Amino acid sequence: MTELDLANPFFSAPVYHTEETSSTMEDAARLAGEDKASGFVVMTDFQTAGRGRIAERHWESPRGKNLLFTLALKGRDIPFGPAALSLRCGLGLAILLETRWGLEPRIKWPNDLLVKGGKIAGILCQGRGDWFFAGIGLNLASPSSSLALRRQPASIREVSGVEEKPSLVLTALLPALKEALSRPDWQEQINRRLFGAGSPVTVHAGAAGSGESFCTRVVGVAPDGGLILMDDAGRRVSLFAGELDFGDLT
Repeated sequence: MTELDLANPFFSAPVYHTEETSSTMEDAARLAGEDKASGFVVMTDFQTAGRGRIAERHWESPRGKNLLFTLALKGRDIPFGPAALSLRCGLGLAILLETRWGLEPRIKWPNDLLVKGGKIAGILCQGRGDWFFAGIGLNLASPSSSLALRRQPASIREVSGVEEKPSLVLTALLPALKEALSRPDWQEQINRRLFGAGSPVTVHAGAAGSGESFCTRVVGVAPDGGLILMDDAGRRVSLFAGELDFGDLT
């Protein structure tokens, strides 16, 4: 693992690079145990055991084609939990997609970004002890794949025609993430870009859809990162874990 000469707006903490690893999040957790500075980043060219929000969904990305990294922050530096962290990171990604490539991304609760109906980025946030970790994968030149992916993947090259280097995109993305984490209007900004807002949805509640299923309508996101839903009787509920099925909505 080497330290890159990249500017990091998160407290000027180090940005580490490794050609291959099992998981940047596991690497970051190990480095956190060595009392590294808050805000450090671990990026890689290839993960052998990348995964999504649900453990059994293995995430595969071709070597050197996409941006794969984990941002590590101490809890004192972010006064909110993993659910809100995931959405705020999604906002930072969305803003970069808009300003750098002129795209119109949608944030799909709780941790995906879609462009033209295809999944272009995924986020996995975890809290461990005094640390929070945000693992981010952004498809640049080649769509990543998952055995359980419900939507066709998309990439920056596919939707914009632009070839990008992961390190250059990371340099642009980190300031966008920092801004998104501190924006007082983050809920409003996410709701403007929220996929399926106002649309009917089938919710498979619980972790990995382990609970009962019900039909409802998406209202928006809550301050704690939950998804606000409304049933036919006008009752509002917040969802904190579950799978959303919008049918053919793109």
